[in-house]
Amino acid sequence: MADLSHPSDLPQRKAHSLYARSEQVQKRHQKGMALRILGMAAISVVLFFLCVLLWSIVSRGIPALWQYQAQIELFYDPAILNEDGGAVTPEEINAVSLRSGFERGIFANSLKQTVDAAGIDVMATVTARYVDRASETLGAVGLMDGAAGVLSELRNGTLEGGDVARLFGQAGSALRAAQSSLEGDDLVAAQAALDTAIAALSDGGFAAAADQLRGFAANLTAETMADVAVQLSNTGLQTALLDAAGLMRAPAEFDDTALASMIFAANRRDTRDYLAANPDLVGQSEMIGVPVAISLTRYLTGELQGQDKSDMPPGFDLGHLAMADAMVEADIIQRHFHWKFFTNLYSQSGEITGIGPALMGSLYMMLVVLVFSLIFGVAASIYLEEFAPKNKFTDFIEINIANLAAVPSIVFGILGAAILFAMTDLGITTSIRGTALLGGFVLSLMTLPTIVIATRAALKAVPPSIREAALGVGASKVQAMFHHILPLAAPGILTGTIIGIAQALGETAPLLLIGLSVSTGADLLSSPLSGGLLEQTQSMPTVVYLLAQNEDAPVRQGLAQSAIIVMLILLFLLNFLAIILRRRFERRW
Repeated sequence: MADLSHPSDLPQRKAHSLYARSEQVQKRHQKGMALRILGMAAISVVLFFLCVLLWSIVSRGIPALWQYQAQIELFYDPAILNEDGGAVTPEEINAVSLRSGFERGIFANSLKQTVDAAGIDVMATVTARYVDRASETLGAVGLMDGAAGVLSELRNGTLEGGDVARLFGQAGSALRAAQSSLEGDDLVAAQAALDTAIAALSDGGFAAAADQLRGFAANLTAETMADVAVQLSNTGLQTALLDAAGLMRAPAEFDDTALASMIFAANRRDTRDYLAANPDLVGQSEMIGVPVAISLTRYLTGELQGQDKSDMPPGFDLGHLAMADAMVEADIIQRHFHWKFFTNLYSQSGEITGIGPALMGSLYMMLVVLVFSLIFGVAASIYLEEFAPKNKFTDFIEINIANLAAVPSIVFGILGAAILFAMTDLGITTSIRGTALLGGFVLSLMTLPTIVIATRAALKAVPPSIREAALGVGASKVQAMFHHILPLAAPGILTGTIIGIAQALGETAPLLLIGLSVSTGADLLSSPLSGGLLEQTQSMPTVVYLLAQNEDAPVRQGLAQSAIIVMLILLFLLNFLAIILRRRFERRW
């Protein structure tokens, strides 16, 4: 056996520096670094998609809050309001037809007078735009040698659009007949039709095109008829001439009705009510801003280019584009912030739709939720936490409260619908369907579990020493609760309540089931103390749903996002209020 008593006989161990990491430590640090990188990557991905979502909402919602309006000198013509003459009474104003009296009468006439006063010649402006488009069409196929003169005379007013259309139409029809003959089997008929087309082009002054057709005629044989037909079709002469003929007929069709269609006069009912309340305005003029048509808004925002007839919405043509540009240049059409979006009623028409009843309805429902949930939620929490005996029954209640906090919101909507059905079966009434009171009650049931859980957590967070000290100096259990524990737990209770209300503000499914989505004609609510809680209303989530279902793409993609922005601002304000209250009343132990 080796003698280990001497130090030199001990096994020598390799010396390690305290600053050097062992292989095991390095592996542990590498795993920690990998987890840290994965966590940062996950957070970055979440933030990226969140930013994309917010950008998509803001980039579409903010521009939609700006609206193009026509500044019209609205003249309340007494001849329209009272065709028999004499004084115009409020009763007579209310009897005037909205469509014929206001939209096609006062609004249309006032727009025409405003345009004339600005020095805009409607017919000349419209004709110039069509002449420009015809010049582009004819110039693309080399026909401007014969069209330049007549188009110039049409622009100057020395020639009628119908005459120019007839000239282009005759040449185009001759080319179409020649095309049809060339596609047949009769060489003689094809030659005659081609000669007729050459003559029509020559008479119209289209010398270059006529020479081109003479070249086709020189090579025309029975074997080359099909090839010549293809060559003639490829020139595009026929299409250009017939399209130009249609363009030349269009200016005559742009009448006062077409001009009036550029504005949205659906607020004529508001104008009639306003005039009936102020009959002294009859015979006077008033400058007002009238929303332009949604198609015109699409053009002014660059969404609609108007390059082709197929690109135009129904009832919208080059004449409207020409007048829009002229009215913008004359400062008649201006872009304003759409303040009435926050007060107007919901409408399928994007020009006048708004979130007024929905905004008030949501605020009223949050008021109901605040009162109902705060009172009953805090009371239930105090009883369960401080006074209820600890037995199987209270355990059963606590388990169900925790489960209710995770129940889908649509279940509470079904509960609200069941309440309506029960009231109907009892023969009471269904007048609360779609009201803020019923909506607030359903949302309160959904919010109660959240508030109960938050309140109990806030009560538990109060140090037991405060409770014991209060009881030690002779305070009763009720006094200790309401004088000491509850005030100290107030920040947590208020925070949980506000977060629960913010969650209820964004709920949609339960409100759809109790009729808040069908209240599309809901008006602005009265005061809560005067029956406003029992009036038909909407909510912000349901009006977002309705706007998203709108047939007009600008409404569906713009105003729906605007309503979402308003709802997000309310949510941020509620959460900010929760932070302020917590910091204001928070106690450090």
